[in-house]
Amino acid sequence: MNSVWIIILAGLWMFFGYRFYSKYIEKQIKLNDRRKTPAIKYRDDIDFSPAKKQFLFGHHFASIAGAGPIIGPILAISYFGWLPVVLWISLGSVLIGAMHDYIVLIASVRNKAKSVSTITKDFLSTRSGTIFGIMIWLTLVLVITVFSVSAADSLIQKPDLVIPLLAITILSIILGIGVTKGKWNYKITSFVALLLVFFFVWLGNNFPLNLPISNPDILRNIWVTIILLYAGIASVLPVWLLLRPRDYLSSLQMLLILFFGLLAVLIIRPVISAPAYINSGIFPLWPILFITVACGAVSGFHGLVSSGTTSKQLAKESHARTIGYGSMLVEGLLAIFVTIMVIAGVKWGTQSGNFTNLLGKGWIVLFSTGYGNIVGSMNIPFLTVSLAALFGAFMVNQFILTTIDSSSRIGRFIISENLFPKLKNRYLTTLMIIFPAWIIAITNSYESLWRLFGSSNQLIASISMITVASFFITKKRNVKFIVIPALFILVTTLSALVYLTFSVNGYLMQQNYLLVIISILLFVLGATVAIEGFQKLRNK
Repeated sequence: MNSVWIIILAGLWMFFGYRFYSKYIEKQIKLNDRRKTPAIKYRDDIDFSPAKKQFLFGHHFASIAGAGPIIGPILAISYFGWLPVVLWISLGSVLIGAMHDYIVLIASVRNKAKSVSTITKDFLSTRSGTIFGIMIWLTLVLVITVFSVSAADSLIQKPDLVIPLLAITILSIILGIGVTKGKWNYKITSFVALLLVFFFVWLGNNFPLNLPISNPDILRNIWVTIILLYAGIASVLPVWLLLRPRDYLSSLQMLLILFFGLLAVLIIRPVISAPAYINSGIFPLWPILFITVACGAVSGFHGLVSSGTTSKQLAKESHARTIGYGSMLVEGLLAIFVTIMVIAGVKWGTQSGNFTNLLGKGWIVLFSTGYGNIVGSMNIPFLTVSLAALFGAFMVNQFILTTIDSSSRIGRFIISENLFPKLKNRYLTTLMIIFPAWIIAITNSYESLWRLFGSSNQLIASISMITVASFFITKKRNVKFIVIPALFILVTTLSALVYLTFSVNGYLMQQNYLLVIISILLFVLGATVAIEGFQKLRNK
């Protein structure tokens, strides 16, 4: 099958989803631009800071995307083939994921930009909100840990990324100061900054930087420490100075790279070599597909961004449709794009340079190779296969870093708003999220725990939807369009936890008792909060 058809059909489906379904949701939640948003009411220019819609779209998209829409589809393709992956991304993003991000954003804006776990305290119970807050804190620590290690490994494997990553950080600060304080024209400034970013990618390709350390473990720990120090600093600086402009530049760069990729698919029309469906017997399609492909279809982490950093920067309620719903659809399109890169950009099989062989070298290598093979085939002057592959790898690393710094900032919100409301020192609360991640990273303790991320992430999504439904029902709003997807994700995720724990090849049979205990705790905590939420909904 030709991969062009996937792009066309998925693109049309998402366009009509945005055109009609997001409008339906807007009618249910009744947006009102006469209401002052928390970004304006509580403006402090550190966390609460009204943003231009374009900048906030860039921040929100870069924060929610991260590596999720790349890792999940690639793993799911290796288990189930490409057709189930494409169907779940397409249906999930329009009907569940984008709706989830949109309504959590508005619910947070209507509740003083509080995080979703704090809203759970207000509309379910203090116990449920505290349990939910602990779950979110643990998930964020795990995300920061794994992504910091992934970023460190990629910098070691591809030292040509060091110069462009350092350059975009400096350019972001200049852009933030210039646009916010200097009132520079953001369009011209953005264009110049983007040109400079690609210049530094070329420079990095010609002058890779290696740290003069031969021990691989020490080298990785040094990079992890540098990355987490950056994340800690970024999470306490004013949001307009680094976080927002960096995410904005990252999104512009990604959209340009995505454009070249889509253009290449339309011109080259690569044929899919991977099987449409695989019955490997490793995992059952349901429920494992739905927790493997999270970002790109639906993700609880997105709700943390919506109710964490984004709700504190939303200038008008009407912007929420583009930023909340629209960003998720672009991420869904990115996940479809990644799928095409790895099923048509590389050959299926285990030989050198083929899908399984490249996956063994890492998902970044697999994706960047597929991207380089397709885009480099357009024969654009200077855009060689190797340079196109570097652009793909740079995009992934950019998004990993934006997820790390956003997660750090969200983590301190969870601590100061929910777990320890009297603790307002942003340096101390940042340390409480960064330090545990650093310990887990340098001791390699994350490798086993990461296997539970998919389940915990989807559990957060279902509880977030239940919480938001409880809020909107107090305002006499129809919440069936929220409750039905919430119930589906909840049942699917709890079933996945049971399967992964007690199946023939599950954690129990592997004698991995730590995962057994955590999995059971997640099941109990998630079920407890969900039952209480549904009881509240029924009563109201």
